[in-house]
Amino acid sequence: MGIAVQELLANDFFRDFEVVAGRKGINKEIQGITILDAPDGFKWTKGKEMILSSGYALMHESDCITKAFADGTIQKASALMLKQGRYLDRIPDDLVALCNQYELPLIAAPFWATWMEIASQTNVAVMNRTIRKFQVSAAAGSQITNQTYKEQKIKKILQAVESEMKFPAFLYDIAEEKSYYSSSNFRRMTEYYGLSESDYWDPAMAHTQHTLCDYINMSRYRLISSESHEGPHLSWIVIPIKLQGLTQAYFVVMEAHSLLDYYDEFSIRIAYLMLQSLYEQISGARDAGYMGFENFIHFAMSCESDETGKVISQAGVQGISMSTVYDHAVIRLSNLSAGDRRSDLLKAFSSSRISRLGKLAILGDRELLLLTELPAGKTRSADEMRELISEFTASVKAFIPDAEMKCGVCREGSTLRDIRRCVEKCNKVIEMGSIIYPEVNIIDYEMLGPLAWLDIPEDELSALLMRYRPLMRDEKNRELLHTLKIYLENNMNYSLTAELLFVHINTIRKRIDRIVETGMIGDLNWEDPVERIKNILLLQFLEAGE
Repeated sequence: MGIAVQELLANDFFRDFEVVAGRKGINKEIQGITILDAPDGFKWTKGKEMILSSGYALMHESDCITKAFADGTIQKASALMLKQGRYLDRIPDDLVALCNQYELPLIAAPFWATWMEIASQTNVAVMNRTIRKFQVSAAAGSQITNQTYKEQKIKKILQAVESEMKFPAFLYDIAEEKSYYSSSNFRRMTEYYGLSESDYWDPAMAHTQHTLCDYINMSRYRLISSESHEGPHLSWIVIPIKLQGLTQAYFVVMEAHSLLDYYDEFSIRIAYLMLQSLYEQISGARDAGYMGFENFIHFAMSCESDETGKVISQAGVQGISMSTVYDHAVIRLSNLSAGDRRSDLLKAFSSSRISRLGKLAILGDRELLLLTELPAGKTRSADEMRELISEFTASVKAFIPDAEMKCGVCREGSTLRDIRRCVEKCNKVIEMGSIIYPEVNIIDYEMLGPLAWLDIPEDELSALLMRYRPLMRDEKNRELLHTLKIYLENNMNYSLTAELLFVHINTIRKRIDRIVETGMIGDLNWEDPVERIKNILLLQFLEAGE
């Protein structure tokens, strides 16, 4: 992608430059600049460049350009620019005739214009043209974090790449696991060559890799044939989009019909910078959103149940929806400060799938709140929630390897009006679940069953369970304690207990006698209903934990 001769000369800097021949080729595209003053220099022209000359070669060998036309080299150029007043007082008539014949624009440059200025102004014109093509305005009232705006911006840039360079382009967003294409051309080529999307940054097929710009990790990949090494049959350019060292997306441009030229690489860099800027803006807006949302959560948590109006009013100020339904999860960090590792925790959240479904807030020095949005009328299973949280905690471990976490989950689908109650339930799940399920790190409210309704101080419950927990390590003891639980639940009725356990009534009698004789549960007052209920609940805790 370059710039047409006519469009270049329309810039203010070139107002004194005159096209003296080859006007029919005024729309040829300039894709680079070459300065030639040696008589045989035209042998090494590539084509599609604008050739700059002071006329020195013509002064010494007047037929050198005629020979270049005869060899078929110079007419491949996009334009020939000669400076008058240094070596040439006038442009030769035969050169004018040849340029008209081959429709090669012949431009007379004023004496004052330096080669550096001409090259610089040409690059600026190409850059400004590219930026204009890649720009897209946000719709009125839209926010930078608005997904529609993000998609619109990405697609506009990709489409501009293909429109201007004739090379299809593609962007893969890692967090969203979403692909964006400049057109269907990219997908057709991907299918034709049997590639997967990940092959563009991690090829599974035989290939070569060449770094074009190490500063932005811009590389060219070329597939090679195992049968022939005569040359690649497909190549593409890849640039990762990174934030704080983490790859957010891959920007890919397919070299569909030829390799990139000078201005193509120039344009790809501009497209990359615009995509990079977009991701930085979104990240900045998201981080600001985290803080605003987190502040709102702290405000809502501090309000009493009769201050709902204040919460709703503050939500309106912050632009936070009070009708959105969430599942709640509190993650307790036992060995680190959430505030000190805020940056790592936000990175972990952003790189996890749960970030696309909900929000994160740091509740205190050692607590995180995950809110996972529920579509209207939908529910999320315990397994689905556990999978999302496991993925997030694994991401946290990637950034903070020694992090120790315990999570309490409440899946009742509540709005932010109930945030305080839901957070309290999650904390209760962690506290009670840590006793019942000491080896489990993600505990769902439903796992506690009716035990969740109890309000037993954590230290008291731990002390009471210490009597029974060692006994549960032996399978025979577990059978005896389970029998005792069923026996007590059924008002010490041997027949009903035997029926529920599918054993003979004498078996039940023997088991209960053994419990009493061995004193394995201490002095149990069989006639005290409160004592019986207490032991039923303790046995329930033990069985849930097993």
